Amino acid sequence: MISQEKIQEAIQRLAKAYNPLEIYLFGKYAWGTPDEDDDLNFLIVVESSHEKAHKRGYKAFDVLFGLEIPTNVTIFTQEEFDKFSQDVTSRAYEIKNRGKIAYARG
Repeated sequence: MISQEKIQEAIQRLAKAYNPLEIYLFGKYAWGTPDEDDDLNFLIVVESSHEKAHKRGYKAFDVLFGLEIPTNVTIFTQEEFDKFSQDVTSRAYEIKNRGKIAYARG
């Protein structure tokens, strides 16, 4: 299991690196009973980005290096998140409605 201290450290590092609007924690650490094999799953919402969607997460791997915890990080712009979270069949909808906001700017 990943300790609360490491989870908070990961959130702080991601917040500093991305200056996001919100960071959601989802998956078993947010809505289930995590076990030894579960990853931390984060969805980060940023105002905008000029990077292609598949490249936005590279920075996350750099800033989380050294924590030695398995993570999955997805980065959406606010516009993308607003759009996808309206679709009840999307993962973004589930995250918005069941995930936990781990960080919110201001």
